Amino acid sequence: MFTDSNPGTPQRRYSVDNALGASMSSLAEASDRILHEKQFLLSAERGDIGSVRKLLELAKTPGTLNINCVDPLGRSALHIAVENENIEMIELLLDNNIETGDAILYAIGEENVEAVEIILEHLEKIEKFNPETQGVEINEHSAFTPDITPIILAAHKDNYECIKLFLDKKATIPHPHDVRCCCKDCLHAKSEDSLCLSRSRINAYRALASPSLICLSAKDPILYAFELSYELRRLSYIENEFRSEYQELSQKCQKFSVNMLDQVRGSKELEIVLNHTTNAWEEVTQRKSLHLCHQLARLKLAVQLRQKRFVAHPNCQQLLAAIFYEGIPGFRNRHIVFKVLFIICVSISFPILSIVYIAAPKSSIAEFTRKPFIKFLCHSASYCFFLFLLILASQRINYDNIFRGSSTTQTADLDPDRKERRGPPPTPVEWAILAWVIGRMVIDILKFFLVYCLVLFAFACGLNQLMWYYAAMRQQECEQYKIMSNDPYLSRNPTKQMKSFEESCDPKYRSCASLYKSMETLFWSSFGLIGLENLDIVEQHGPTQWTGRTIFGSYCCCSIIVLLNMLIAMMSNSYENIYSRSYLMHATYSRILTACSLFNTVETLFWAMFGLIDLSHFALKEPHSITEWTGKTIFGSYSCCSIIVLLNMLIAMMSNSFQYISVSYSVLSRFHLKFTLIA
Repeated sequence: MFTDSNPGTPQRRYSVDNALGASMSSLAEASDRILHEKQFLLSAERGDIGSVRKLLELAKTPGTLNINCVDPLGRSALHIAVENENIEMIELLLDNNIETGDAILYAIGEENVEAVEIILEHLEKIEKFNPETQGVEINEHSAFTPDITPIILAAHKDNYECIKLFLDKKATIPHPHDVRCCCKDCLHAKSEDSLCLSRSRINAYRALASPSLICLSAKDPILYAFELSYELRRLSYIENEFRSEYQELSQKCQKFSVNMLDQVRGSKELEIVLNHTTNAWEEVTQRKSLHLCHQLARLKLAVQLRQKRFVAHPNCQQLLAAIFYEGIPGFRNRHIVFKVLFIICVSISFPILSIVYIAAPKSSIAEFTRKPFIKFLCHSASYCFFLFLLILASQRINYDNIFRGSSTTQTADLDPDRKERRGPPPTPVEWAILAWVIGRMVIDILKFFLVYCLVLFAFACGLNQLMWYYAAMRQQECEQYKIMSNDPYLSRNPTKQMKSFEESCDPKYRSCASLYKSMETLFWSSFGLIGLENLDIVEQHGPTQWTGRTIFGSYCCCSIIVLLNMLIAMMSNSYENIYSRSYLMHATYSRILTACSLFNTVETLFWAMFGLIDLSHFALKEPHSITEWTGKTIFGSYSCCSIIVLLNMLIAMMSNSFQYISVSYSVLSRFHLKFTLIA
């Protein structure tokens, strides 16, 4: 190209004029194109098919109109037509090969099934549809995130027709990886944007929890809802930031399973749902299994996965109540007097029923004993009877005056020094307790062969407890010997005391004593737990019992300490006379040290919150009334403040819990009732 170095020459002026003319023409073309695009979008907004068709014909000329233009809101003509539900406009635009982008997502958001079908057919026609992305192209103008696919959005909307449409096209929703997954993709996603990964996981689970998707894709909808609900509840405790979202989805899955149970129309269908085997219908209709309703595999799984609303459903309640009161027709409708008399008669006759059950297991009485309600009464009566025996054993009744001439008295007469060495021989009550303990051991051994590893672990824990009790009693015997050696009153005959101590080391004696004390303590613990579970079945208690359960769960650690204190109290009761003098000296010395130092003062104030410190601990050795009055006044002020603080803390903790309990106590009581019966 020829150029002149002098800008004033005619050649240079000619080139500048040409450039200005070209730029003016380009500006005019751009202005015309912008004007045509505005007319195009406005015509699409108004639904003017004729104007849009003319502009589309004009767009065939290069540079005159961009049919993929967007308005300030980022909407193309196809998006506008989808929002206006103008099917004719959508077909016209697609026939002219307009870019679909994420228009199918807008159609799903508007729940316009016809528009979704048209766009889906167009995507298949141009071969852009695949099961992974389903033909969606996310750009900077899109209102959706890249993890949102058409089937996920349809599941969010719970649109049955759209979900079925995509499932027919082999579209799938991949199950999210575990939150603790360390694969390459998860690590890369966490390093780039952890929030985006968490939100995409929530979006996927929200889609998987769609009732329509579960019905269309799951082979076993109720089982799938159980597992998904349990998984979502587990994730709510792992990802605390999104706990409310996960818990909401978990409740949604529970609601779906309950709605499925509402569709049951008869007892046969209910038995199939609660058992659900591959041939459940044949077993129910042909009655191949007479005890099919007793298996309840699906209901046991619901209890295991904490599906409370499913278990508390009236249909389940009716079937379980019929199973529980089987063999006693019309018992719940009888008069209260008949119920009380029946329960008393069965409870009193439980030894006879047990003997007949063991001696003749196929007899009619044994079959009657196998009924769930009768079995429950026998177990309860057995525990109550054992509690009565323990109460008798703790009263230290002189059985020599009651059973005169018995073998116990004769044995004591033959060996008068036995009481000093090992205590009196076993009483009839202790023999009865021993028989009950042996029976419990037999039951535990039978359970050992049934549940294998779990019972093996429990048995190992029991052995550990027995060894602990043995060590505690061994230490107590050593302390007893030390006190007997140092006390002049008890050491008048040191040879005899030494002999008694050596004979007390007899392994048989130590084992029996440890076994008795351990079984006694374990019984009280188990009885307390059984009493707590039995409270759950009383629905009339309402929120009160659940408030008590909440408090009990908050102070479970304190209950363990209380049980240990009960153990120490029962074991030291037999040595009260031996430790009386030593305890008196120690108590006097402890009261002197109540507030002698900062550590002792803090310790005293701590135990004062539990009511273990009285005013006698503030008495001084020398009479100082003003000092004592000042200390008692300060202690009283501290007690008032601590009580007020503890009450406020209790009220604050119980306010939300009580509100939740007052709404759902009926479901909770029914769930724990069935949990107790099934267990």
